[in-house]
Amino acid sequence: MLGVDTAHSLRAVLGQAMGEARPDAVLVTGDVAHDPTEQSYDRVRAILAEFFDGPTLCLPGNHDVAEPMGDLLQTTELVLGRWLLVALDSHVDDTPEAEVSDADFARVRDAIGCHSEHFVIVATHHPPVHVDCPWLDKDRIQNAQLLLEWLSERPSVKGMVFGHAHQVVEATYRELPLMGTPSTCFQFAPRSENFAIDTAMPGYRWLTLSPEGGVTSEVRRVQDYPLQIDLSDR
Repeated sequence: MLGVDTAHSLRAVLGQAMGEARPDAVLVTGDVAHDPTEQSYDRVRAILAEFFDGPTLCLPGNHDVAEPMGDLLQTTELVLGRWLLVALDSHVDDTPEAEVSDADFARVRDAIGCHSEHFVIVATHHPPVHVDCPWLDKDRIQNAQLLLEWLSERPSVKGMVFGHAHQVVEATYRELPLMGTPSTCFQFAPRSENFAIDTAMPGYRWLTLSPEGGVTSEVRRVQDYPLQIDLSDR
């Protein structure tokens, strides 16, 4: 895409990250495949397996199609010790716009209720807040205030992570951390009025979750990656 071999950049991200530490799980916040076929999701699963043999939670983004993806990848929740990672589906097949249905919201509420002894990270694809890019903000989660209000009132919920924006986002709703993660391929330019590509390298976010419910996070980027953007490939 745009001249970037996205499988190559994904391998660069996973190689560097796994060289730093072995995580308890890998969390993929959507847009897993641009060509949403069983073959694409099988390829993603195989690439992940080259670097990591532990649990992986992959949730759908606006480029994904739920049925073939959910048949091949875990897409709902993971339990890691005292923590629950629960996926909130904000995607709709074949459209860039976000939509959190009543059923999706209810599933997250039920999951949190059924794991009342766990601390919680909620993962979704679309940002629940403005990221100061009007061309991206139009596709954020439109009914996010109700969602964020409910989550912020649950003491067990310690953070929300998302993708879609292809850039680092650090925000809060009340005291709830909202963390956007860079893309494993190219990045969008922060605070851009219209579609614009940044020169930042492919990246990833570490989440450190303590047994006492604390969350710390750090964004890292691959070093010396041969990133070459071809805008004629749009």
